[in-house]
This record gives sequence, C-alpha cells and structure tokens, in this order.
Amino acid sequence: METTNPVFLICYLGIITISLFLYSKRDRTSFSKINLSGITYNKIYTVVIPLAVILIGTALRLYKLTKIPEGLHQDEASIGYEAYILSEFGMDRDGNRYPIYPITYGSGGGSPLMIYLNAVTTFLFGSNVLTLRALPAFLGVLTLVVTFFVIKTLSHESILVSDSAISIQYVTGEFLWLPLVSLCIVSFCPWHIMLSRWSLDSNTTPFWVLLAMLVFVIASTKQKESTAFDNIGTLFKSRDRKKRESLRAADSKATFLYALSAFLYALCLYSYGAATFVIPVHLILMCFIFTKSKRMTAFQVFCGVLVFAIFTAPLFVFYVINFLDLPEVITPFFTITKFTAKRSVFASGSGILLAIGKNLFTIIKNLTYGDSSEQILNYIPGFPPFYAFTFPMTLLGIVISVIRAKRGELIDLVMHSLFLPALLFGLFVEEDITRMVLIFIPVIYYLARGFIFVVGEFVTVEKEAPSSIKHYAAILAKSVTPLLLIVATLLFCRSYFNDFNDLSAEAYMPGYGQACAYADKCVSEQSTIYSTYEHVSAPFMVALYYTKTSPKAFLQTVHYKDPNAEFRIADSFTHFRFGLPDDMNENAVTYLDDGSIFILHKTQLDILNNAPGYNPEAYVIKSFGNFIVIKAGN
Repeated sequence: METTNPVFLICYLGIITISLFLYSKRDRTSFSKINLSGITYNKIYTVVIPLAVILIGTALRLYKLTKIPEGLHQDEASIGYEAYILSEFGMDRDGNRYPIYPITYGSGGGSPLMIYLNAVTTFLFGSNVLTLRALPAFLGVLTLVVTFFVIKTLSHESILVSDSAISIQYVTGEFLWLPLVSLCIVSFCPWHIMLSRWSLDSNTTPFWVLLAMLVFVIASTKQKESTAFDNIGTLFKSRDRKKRESLRAADSKATFLYALSAFLYALCLYSYGAATFVIPVHLILMCFIFTKSKRMTAFQVFCGVLVFAIFTAPLFVFYVINFLDLPEVITPFFTITKFTAKRSVFASGSGILLAIGKNLFTIIKNLTYGDSSEQILNYIPGFPPFYAFTFPMTLLGIVISVIRAKRGELIDLVMHSLFLPALLFGLFVEEDITRMVLIFIPVIYYLARGFIFVVGEFVTVEKEAPSSIKHYAAILAKSVTPLLLIVATLLFCRSYFNDFNDLSAEAYMPGYGQACAYADKCVSEQSTIYSTYEHVSAPFMVALYYTKTSPKAFLQTVHYKDPNAEFRIADSFTHFRFGLPDDMNENAVTYLDDGSIFILHKTQLDILNNAPGYNPEAYVIKSFGNFIVIKAGN
C-alpha cells in the first residue's frame, strides 16, 4: 500500500480538481423546486444495499474474532479480569465493592461502562476471549446501523428546511447517497474495523455517542411535528393567547426522547475519559442549535440537563474526590474510589504552545498518512484510519460543510458541534489515535460529503452531456472515486487478516496467557513460576486474567514494583514471579529440580540449552504460541 497510496492520491486530487472546475462552470440557477412528499426511491438503494454493506461490515468485525488478533493485550486482560471478579466476587482488584470508577492500574486504564457491561456478559456467558471481544464487536456492528440512521435522519431534516435551490439530483444525493456513503466509509475504514475487534474502553464510545445523537435528533423531529403549525399562531388574535401557547408546548414524546438522549449522553462519560470534556460542550451547542430552530423547548432543555446531571453525579463526585484529595466514599453497596497516583495528559506551563503544535501535527498525521509511532493495535503501516489518499476528499468535505453551516444546514451544524470540541480537546491533550475517537465521527461525515460533491458534479455532466463520449467519460470519472476505496479496502483486509498477527505479536503476546494458565495448574503449593519479561508487557495482568486468581489471593500476595507509580505494575503475586532469576544461566537446572516452572519466550531456549547439566529429555516442555513452559518431569 506504500506504493499504491501516492497513485490513488494523484487520482483523487485530479478528480477533485475536475469536479471543482465543473462546479464553477455549472448553471446553478436552473434548478426548480420539487415536491419532497412525492419522491420515492427504489428499495434496492434504501434497504437492500445498506443491508448488504452492514452484513459485509459485520463479517469483517466477527471473522476469526478470537484468533485475529491472536493473544490478548494487557488492557483487554485488565478489563476482562476486572469484569470477572466484579461478577464473581463483587469487588475490583483493589478490594473495593462495586466501584463507581475502577482505578485498575492506579490512575485509570479502564472506564466503568466497558468493565460493567463485560461483567454482565461474563456472568451470563463465562469469562473467555470470545465474551471479552464480543461486546466491542457487537456494538461495532450496531454502530454501522446507527450511523446510517443518524445521517439519514439529519439529511432528511436538512432537506426539509433548506433554503437552497432543490433539484431531484440534490435530494437524491442528500437523502439516498449521503447515508449510504457514510455507512460504507465506517463499515470499511481500517479505524473502525480494528477497534471493533479488540476490547478497549474507548472502542465502544462511537456507538454510545452516535446512539445518543440519533435519539436526540429523533426527539427533535417529534417536537417539530407537534409544532408544525406554530406559525399559525401569528394569525390568532390576542384573545387566543392560550391557543398559541398550546401550539408551542413541549411534545410529551419528544420530551421523553430528549431525556433518554440525555441519559445516553451521560453513559458516554462513563465510556471514556475524553468524553468528559467533549460531550458537555457538544451538548451545549446541540441545545443552542435545536432551541434556535424551534425544535427544542426550554422545558425540554431543563429536563435533559436534569437527567444528565443525575446520572453523571456519581462520576462528578469521583472527580471532585480525586481533584481535591478527599477521602473515599465507602458503602456496603458501592465505592467511590480514589486514584493511587495522579495522571495529567493536558498541555500546560511554558511549553503549552509547543505542545499544542505537536498535538495538531499528531491529529493531522492520523487523518492523513498515519502515525507509525502508534501502537500496532490501531494502525497498520500503509493503512491510516481512513486511507491516506482520501484526505483531500475529507478536506473538501470540511470546506463544503463549513459553507453549508453558515447557511444554517442542520446536519452540518450538528457535526460541527462534535468536531469543534473534539478538535479543541485534542489540541490540549497528548493526542494519539485512541484519544481521537470522538473526532473521527464527524470526519466520516466530512469524507462522505466530499464524495457526494465530487460524484454529483460528474452525474450532472452525465445527464446533460451532448455527446456519448462525454457521457461515458463522466460515468468512468464518477466510478473511479468509490472504486479506489473498494480496492484499498480489499488490500487492507488482505494485510490485516493475513499479516496482522505477526505484526502485533509484541502487543498481544499470543500464547502467553495459556502458558500462564498451564503453569498455574502444574505448580505445587511451595514452588514458584518464573516468567520472562521478554516480548511481554505488564505480564502480571495477562496471568491474572487467564488463571482467574481470586481478588483476595491477589491482594494478599501482590507486590508492586512501585505502588505510587502512574501505572502500577506487579512483579509478583501468588506463585508468579515476573522476571527470571539473576543466576538462571548457572542454576537453571537447580531451580527446575526444586519444582520451579519457567515461562520463556521461544527465543530464550538457549538459556536452558547452555545451562550446566541441562538435559531436555529430563524435563517437560510445552509450547503455547510464542512461549514455552518448562518443568520437571513427573
């Protein structure tokens, strides 16, 4: 893809340039108004194709879910273990009973919504890799559906109140193609495919935000329908004041849906820390947009604020306790905990301008050619979140959307209400592709908006072409844009499903968890399991998850390298010691004969082969992926 991206980029730049030229030459005054209520579309485009795209997107998110990625990342293991002990013992690994916010590594690392939802699935279906990854995969699939309906509903509402000249082509592009193109982008982009296939708290945030947005928009349509004749109020005399007020009253269904949306937005704050800053600003902008357009009443704003405040209150208390260093709140039913270490990712001090510039550069990198310094968890070299060659199309979509927002187009105002606070947040935080999770939602729309504009210009030429040559040239030109995206998706899928396990072996540690579980079953009460620290990260967390160690046993035996570190890493618990003995090269055989068990990476076999007195036939050696377990024979 490194060689393909420049070629595709040149094609996109050429197509965009031509489409802008065609737009500048087109006569835009000839469009006539049309009757929207009389427009119908073939169900092939409104049902069959969207359903087919969703099914393909579902397959990409579920295929070999437990095998690709192979192994388990430390953060997945942390969420999985926390969910297991909460469902089984009613406490987290620090001994807190049903904490409002599990502190996991000490300064966070696993947001409560993901942990508690996993606790439910663990209780119902058991604790394993499938149940751990099924939740983000399932919500990832639902995200495709919700994205389609969010864009479709907003497009429909925008068309109905648009002041622009409306043609059948315009309505087709907005109502039919814009939702479908947005669906295709989120279904096939590397960013969303990859995040749906492993369990991290931020990976489910797009679903909750989009679901809350959808309910909010549906509420506005209910309110607008109930006050559709509001302007008739001006026809009534002063004595009919009560009648006019009744027309302007808040619709009960709309009020309920606004309250439900407020609850869902509150859940977003529990899904990922970044939402704590972005969502409140987004909601303020949304309330302003929808009250100004008479789609939301002051009473509905009050109800929404009240619901949002009630359901975010525990989280707010948690932040106050940690910010002011107050005592924990401990009750028989729940705990409001306190971090063991403070963590700041915000730019501040004399270097704030440099930090902002660096964060902006990181954002641009992740939206263009990708950031190779990122963990392989979210990025395959050559396949940025939305493919490198599509960025000019995204940039075009942003420009178009800004112009439309100035005209008051509802869909663009809504997308800006999320994009702007997400961008502002990204400028002041140590940005990476995970923290950018909220900004990617409007970027999907901007990219789709660019596609619609470019293809729309060629469709105009196709329909008005005086010669067959221009007609077929326009068809070819409009086909290139989606065709290149399809080719890029096929190349990404080939790379991801064939090569990703090799690329991500350091991050997911394939076989290590199974090796820990096997060693734990074999070790005697007085013996020790010595685990390598080569090619692993926070191995204690993976060992905890796979051995299903009880939280009480863990608390009684755990030893942290630094209990006050930003991320607490245990170097031992129960039988496990993470790190090989200093004298292993000389005394490996002595350790084995005394009943100790070694977990080594396959590259470390020479340590044993070169140890004095070592005879491989005298010991049991089991392989688990990239790791091996060595113990004395029976």
